[in-house]
Amino acid sequence: MNLSVGVAIAREIPLDFRRETGGAIAVATKRVSEDGDGCGVRRRRASLRMVDRQLAKGNFKLALSLVKQLQRLPPPAGLRGFAAARQVPRRVLSVEELDFSVTEKSALQSLHDSILDSIKISLQSSPLDEISVTCKDNDLNLEDDIIQHKQVVQHEAGHFLVGYVLGVLPKTYKFSIMEDVKQDKVVDASVKFVGFEFLRELEDELPSKKTLHDVKPSHRDNKRKLSSTIGLAVLDTTRDTIPNKWVLSKFLCVIVGGLVAEYLTYGYSKGHHGDVEKLGMVLKWLQFTEDEADALIRWSVLNTLVILHHHSEARLALVEAMTRGRSIGNCIDVIETTLNYQDV
Repeated sequence: MNLSVGVAIAREIPLDFRRETGGAIAVATKRVSEDGDGCGVRRRRASLRMVDRQLAKGNFKLALSLVKQLQRLPPPAGLRGFAAARQVPRRVLSVEELDFSVTEKSALQSLHDSILDSIKISLQSSPLDEISVTCKDNDLNLEDDIIQHKQVVQHEAGHFLVGYVLGVLPKTYKFSIMEDVKQDKVVDASVKFVGFEFLRELEDELPSKKTLHDVKPSHRDNKRKLSSTIGLAVLDTTRDTIPNKWVLSKFLCVIVGGLVAEYLTYGYSKGHHGDVEKLGMVLKWLQFTEDEADALIRWSVLNTLVILHHHSEARLALVEAMTRGRSIGNCIDVIETTLNYQDV
C-alpha cells in the first residue's frame, strides 16, 4: 500500500492521498494556493484531518503512513515534531551529567530522585497497598474533584506528548468527565497508541485480561486512586515480536510519561500504579536482571523528564486541547504549533 504526498514547486501544491478500502483504491486530492506560512498551516491541518478519518475507520497503518509522509514535508506544512525529540544518551543516568544551569540541575535531580523512589515503592507494593496509601483526606469537595480531573488530563497529556515526539502515533484517548468524578466513579483514562506489537505476547501470558489497575473504590477516599494507564494498539495480530532496543526505549519512556508529567506539574503522582505495574511486567518478561532493569528505568525517567521539561509549553497547550476533547489530529496540530524546536 503506497501513500504519496506530491509537492509541486508552483502556484498550487497538490496533496494526493491514496487509501485502500476492501481492495479498492480511492484518491483524495487537496489543492491550495501557495501563499506563505498560512497556506502551509492550512495544508498541515487538512492532512491531519485525513489522519483523523483513517484513525476513526480503524485504518491505523494507513494513518501512520500518512503521518510519516507528512514528516518529510518542509514546515509548516510538514510535521517537524514527530519522532524528533532530542534524547539523553543511553550512558547518561543522572541530571548532573547534562548541560543545565545549577538551578535547573537541582530541581530536575530532585524530581528524578522522587520519581524513581515512587516507581520503586509502587513495584514493591501490592494493589491493596497502593489503594490504602493513595488517600489521606476524608473530606473531599468540588475543588478536590476539579484538581483530580486536571491531574488526570496532565497525566494523559504526558503519555501523548512523549509518544508523539518519540515517533509513536497516538490512536485515541479518553478520560472520565467531571460528573463521573463527582459521583465517586472510578477515574477511567487512557491514551492508546499505534504500535508496540510485542505486548500481545505478554498479554497472552497474563493470568487475566482484566485491566490490572482498574480497581473500583469502596468509599469516597479511594476514589482518588486514578485508574489511568497506556492503551496500546496491536497492529499485527498474526505474529508476536520481541522488541528491539529502540522500540523498548520508546515504550519505557511513553509509559512513564504520565507519571513524569504529574511530578512536573504537582510534585507527586496518583495515577502511575497501573503504568508502573506494566513497566515491571515487561522488564521481567524480557528477563532483564535487577541491575539492568534499574538502569533502564533510570534512563527512561531521565529522558522523559528532560523531554517534558523542554516542551512544557506544548504540554500545557496539549492539556487544554485534550480537556476540550479535540481530535488526535487537532492535538497534533497544537503540538506542532507550540513545540520548542530548539530542543528537537
